[in-house]
Amino acid sequence: MANRSAVKLNSGQPDFVQFNNLVCETAGGKVIFATDEWFAPARNLLKKEPAEFLASAFTEFGKWMDGWETRRKRIPGHDWCIVQLGVPGVIHGFDVDTSFFTGNYAPSISIQAACLDGLSVPSLVLEGDRTGMAASESQFEAVAQTASLRELGRDCTSDNAEAWIL
Repeated sequence: MANRSAVKLNSGQPDFVQFNNLVCETAGGKVIFATDEWFAPARNLLKKEPAEFLASAFTEFGKWMDGWETRRKRIPGHDWCIVQLGVPGVIHGFDVDTSFFTGNYAPSISIQAACLDGLSVPSLVLEGDRTGMAASESQFEAVAQTASLRELGRDCTSDNAEAWIL
């Protein structure tokens, strides 16, 4: 892959925004797993358009949100998801947009990336509207059994490797 350097932008935006969005839904990005999607599905993370706020929009689960929104944790831990990039490439940055999540957003985030070949990934593609759902025990077990997820630091030079964000 060619090594391209970023052009300095004067717009106040980070330099990486000039590169292709590798994970957006129009590039083929997919949410493979999400711990909880009670109020709004994780696939909203992949939208190309800016977030919007509709004051009068509600679902049977509460206020409609144009982002990923989970239930408050009543047990130890945190919510997380696995996202498959739409196309392989070099990740230059992340845009974590908490627009309209005023007072109800994560105080911090953590992003990990790995290169996995398609054969080592459990078939957990979550299709359809996942609002009001959470991961099942069998889905958690399938993710835990994925050897490649336990090897996050391994080299990613294989021609058939796929890039993932965890």
